[in-house]
Amino acid sequence: MMKKNNSVMTDMLGLGEMEKKVYYVVLDKWPTTSVEIAKELGEKTSNRVDQKRASAKYSYYLKKLVEKKLIVLKKSGNTLIVWPLLVEKYRTIHDILKQQEPEHLMAIVESALKEGRYAK
Repeated sequence: MMKKNNSVMTDMLGLGEMEKKVYYVVLDKWPTTSVEIAKELGEKTSNRVDQKRASAKYSYYLKKLVEKKLIVLKKSGNTLIVWPLLVEKYRTIHDILKQQEPEHLMAIVESALKEGRYAK
């Protein structure tokens, strides 16, 4: 499981203990579903009844995290798929960079290499 180095941030957001646990699983295992989170947190999911119960329980916490703008939720059939909002921010940055002219991107790479940020 991911190190809990974001505990100060999550405390500031007023997350309960279960919300924190669910959030850390999402950060560590994205994209994921409510049933996968239940398994990760040690819930019984061996049969369909247990899976439905776990799905309902963790869907509640996932929706609370969506309301707090920490995760993104997408519904596929009856399954809720979630990932951290931070990933969406990275995707936006990637899309912006893709739209730049190739010469501009090469100048950025060359500048980073000259500054020694990246090994050749």
